Amino acid sequence: MSVLVQKYLFWLLTSGRYPVLGCILLITVVLALFAAEVSVEQGTRSMSAHQPGQLADHERFLDLFGNDEDLLLTITHPQLLTPAVLDLLAEVTRRLSDLEGVRRVFSLSNARQLVSSKYGAEIRPLLPSSDNADFARVLLAALSANPEYEGLLISTDRKTAGLVISLKDQRGDPAQRSRLIGEVRELMANLGDRAEFHLTGVGVQQSDVAGYIQRDQRVILPMVAIALMVMLAVIFRRLSGILLPLLATGISLIWTMGLYVLGGFELNTITSLLSPVVMVLAISNCVHIYNGWLHLDGADDHRIALLVDKVDELFVPCLFTALTTALGLVSLTISSVPAVRQFGLFAAVGVMISFLVSLTLVPIVLSYLPLPGRRYRDGLGLLRWTLQAIAGLTVRHPLAIMLVALLLLGMALTGLPRLENNTALVAFLHTDAPLAVDTRYIDEHLAGVNALEFILEKQDGSPLAELDDYTKLVAFEALAQHQQPVTSVFSILSLLRQLHRAESGSQSSELPADDDELHYELDLLGMAEDQYMQSRFLTPDLQTARISVWLHDVGSRSAAAVTDKLLEQGRALFGSDYRLTPTGSFYQMNHDSNRLVADMVKSFSLSIGLVLLSILVLLRSLRLTLLAMIPNVIPILWALGLMGFCGIDLSTGTAMIGAVVFGLAVDDTIHYLVHYRRIYAGVAREAVTTTTTRTGRALMIASLVLAVGFWVGCFSSFKPTVYFSLLVGGTLLGALICDLLVLPACLILNCPSRKGVR
Repeated sequence: MSVLVQKYLFWLLTSGRYPVLGCILLITVVLALFAAEVSVEQGTRSMSAHQPGQLADHERFLDLFGNDEDLLLTITHPQLLTPAVLDLLAEVTRRLSDLEGVRRVFSLSNARQLVSSKYGAEIRPLLPSSDNADFARVLLAALSANPEYEGLLISTDRKTAGLVISLKDQRGDPAQRSRLIGEVRELMANLGDRAEFHLTGVGVQQSDVAGYIQRDQRVILPMVAIALMVMLAVIFRRLSGILLPLLATGISLIWTMGLYVLGGFELNTITSLLSPVVMVLAISNCVHIYNGWLHLDGADDHRIALLVDKVDELFVPCLFTALTTALGLVSLTISSVPAVRQFGLFAAVGVMISFLVSLTLVPIVLSYLPLPGRRYRDGLGLLRWTLQAIAGLTVRHPLAIMLVALLLLGMALTGLPRLENNTALVAFLHTDAPLAVDTRYIDEHLAGVNALEFILEKQDGSPLAELDDYTKLVAFEALAQHQQPVTSVFSILSLLRQLHRAESGSQSSELPADDDELHYELDLLGMAEDQYMQSRFLTPDLQTARISVWLHDVGSRSAAAVTDKLLEQGRALFGSDYRLTPTGSFYQMNHDSNRLVADMVKSFSLSIGLVLLSILVLLRSLRLTLLAMIPNVIPILWALGLMGFCGIDLSTGTAMIGAVVFGLAVDDTIHYLVHYRRIYAGVAREAVTTTTTRTGRALMIASLVLAVGFWVGCFSSFKPTVYFSLLVGGTLLGALICDLLVLPACLILNCPSRKGVR
């Protein structure tokens, strides 16, 4: 294979230079046109696991009851219940209702109440006329008589009014929602001097996330480029050492993103990491090749031959480091979340593209440059001294190094039981983000911001028209109200209770006394001129009921526990004759989050298996392969233990760390072991010393550049991205320490004799 590689390299660096450069230029221009068209997903389609049954339930729910992504707007004023401020509320309600995409706005200004009259129940506005001499007393009495509105349309302190903005079905045009939210916020800004406004809701969250993704692409990518440029300048101190790796990185990024767009994908919360990750990963092989070129020693007339030999020497380790990194990323494709699969696949594609570009473009450009002088081959004095000190330490105290590493590992393992999976979209944002501020405010003053949706129907398809059906629904509502995060429960009972109070002339909230009375009141609801509220909770044929369980702003861990408990108790309460189905956007997010741990374990296991197999093929030594795992598993367990101690939850972003880092961290191990085997002559200590001082320079440079490149992600708008970037960069430095200390110690302790390692 070496002969073939040398022949190819000699052709590449002589007669093949211009054709290859032409091909690279052509492909780059074409794919750049596609990469420039990359767009941001306006929903959470790719963040939801594609489970046919769950998706079918949600689609059916939307068909029956409409969009479940209501927007929640609040107006706060110290004199809220005065005619002047209520006029403002009416104005906002009216102007919001006129916006394109709004199905209905529900607020105090258009709310209705059912009151008793000599003809039975009569529909009247909830708010009295502003010229009523007893306005305040009548209004307070109306609010007290209709407790269903408290927590939804008005806060308990009577200073905050809520508006529920129901949207039209936007499955065919998700961008319409973002345009609508922009118009709502413009209205809030124009009226901001008259009251305090806050806005949240699942739709707002999704729209803002898309905006933050676009912001991160504009900010993070230039910062990564600047960070890489600074690191390369400090380390190599040559213009070519800065421009050449950045050129190869830029081409790799363009090719990857061009293919991503060609695949028909849009950026989402997870794949927004793709561009910076590819940029960082693409730099590694460039660093190794350029560092090798700096150490070429010979006449400038022979630079092509010297460069061919050096690239040939690095070809196999670079190939396998790219392969193991790609395999670690490919392991993410078994995830149930499409966004994670897309990230794993295209990040792996980007790694292999960067290998191809690095092994063609970089040698071609270097072939035109004169060989560096002695002062560049000597490298940084501090770095050289550090490597010599590390080599001496590992030779003298291998056992002590292993004991310290194991002690730190034991400490980290105690943090693993503290790891918990939890996803909370608003909690992903920084605390001062407008959406986070608005959501906390509305959550504190009204009945929460998230709703678990349930569908109730009979197994035989008969209508929910018997008193026993609603008696059980009352019992289920009581069960839900006793759960800690639950604030309110809304269903057709809210309307039935109003109607029954009006018909009976009593303030009691009880249901009708018998089936005949129930049928009469259901008929009255069905004959109402405005069917909007009824249609939100009960289908016209009475076969399917909707139950909305509102919760405070909690993460998926707490929400999933509530869902499971309600399902268990609800199904026992309703019995086998009924079907109780959880659904809705919020439920889907919680359900998908609970699969993260299982997906993480599977991805990490697959990553280890694939990487082990690759190293075994490369080294053809089971002993060395097993030894190679030690310095790579230890830093990952350190990182996971640190997450447990720091209370960092496993989420869609952080759950990828293990699989991503393992394939990446093993790169240094491969370079170290390949060099070690090549020079090993029976004395492990000598081979370790030589390998650490010679190969260690490139390993330290590559790891430092990668770590700093990842740490730039700490400026992201999303906390999981910040944690991902911080932990991946830190783990890579931990892996570097293990490769320069723990791996040599393992080699010395396991190869004490002069016999070769096989």
